[in-house]
Amino acid sequence: MKIKCGVLLTPFEQMNDVTILVEDGKIRQITREYGFHGVEDCIDASNYYVVPGFIDPHTHVGIYRLEGENGDHGFEGSDPLTPHLNVVDGVDPFDPAFEDAIRAGVTTIGILPGSYMSFGSSVEKITIIPGQGAIYKTNRRLIKKSACIKAALGEHPKRFLTERKMTPTTRMGIVSEIRSILTQTQQYMKDTHEKTNPKLEALIPLFEKKIPLRIHVHTVRDIVAAKRLAEEFDIKIILDHGTEAYMLKDDLRDIPVVYGPVVFSKRGVELKNLDSSNLSKMKGMDFCLTTDHPTIPIQYLDLLAGLSISEGFSICEALSLITINAARILGIDDETGSIEIGKSADLVILSGKPFQPDTKVVCTIVDGQVYWGNER
Repeated sequence: MKIKCGVLLTPFEQMNDVTILVEDGKIRQITREYGFHGVEDCIDASNYYVVPGFIDPHTHVGIYRLEGENGDHGFEGSDPLTPHLNVVDGVDPFDPAFEDAIRAGVTTIGILPGSYMSFGSSVEKITIIPGQGAIYKTNRRLIKKSACIKAALGEHPKRFLTERKMTPTTRMGIVSEIRSILTQTQQYMKDTHEKTNPKLEALIPLFEKKIPLRIHVHTVRDIVAAKRLAEEFDIKIILDHGTEAYMLKDDLRDIPVVYGPVVFSKRGVELKNLDSSNLSKMKGMDFCLTTDHPTIPIQYLDLLAGLSISEGFSICEALSLITINAARILGIDDETGSIEIGKSADLVILSGKPFQPDTKVVCTIVDGQVYWGNER
């Protein structure tokens, strides 16, 4: 396949009138040769912008179809510590959000256990360690089954456990439970007997630095507690949501943040400082953006990124928040997130400049195949 680009825009550069050669789902060549000679499968995007496929690293696609859907599908409510459970085993591949994502140019998503935030009923429910997250392409191809361990601090697990009359019900107790199971895992790794504990087995990759602990946090005090745990056990962490992360800018240089959603009702004390203007304060930090679908529907990911432009970000910087930054934080930047030779051909053709109100997705290409739009 050849794609004739009017403007090729990446987080790093802009090139006009170039051609992308795609073979076996990969980008094989980017050339100034501006034509289709010798290739039958061609896309003429000479009047359009071509950008990397968008990435949302924190969603519940395939777990919760609609706000208010009956039941708790993203976690096991009978046990606050279930690191051995994997979100893949609960994903519905027929969730229409996969199609919504593709039509909006989103080509890669992280799917995490837990629940989304709601404008309606109180559904912000999560246990202390609900399980393992995964990474998918929106064509439903599973990239990585065990991509992280999800954990949570703060009001959401506190409230949920209190409602269920389970323990612990304080911040101290929640951190203590995480510390306890991590300590047990360290001892378990030293034991020579046959390994038979699936919960502790699931946590071993954290200590091998193969996967991160992704921690649901909003407030400064919970962010500080998460950082303390990471230092205590020498494990990699990612902060999810991170509403007040900008307040600790100098202390979080080496800790990535999956930030957002930046537009939401200020429900509860933890969201009192939520404001899209915080993006200007996040500048210089290692972060990307999320919809937390279905908190904000997946098709509005680019809208959230566009808000950063009014907060001092350039178009390329805004683009990086939903492409290469997200890929790097997910640990898949060697495969996707930018338009470079050898990477997957995850591309979006736009009718105009990114983040403009009248710009539409003309075509979405995932793994070198057109999944949305007119190939001609």
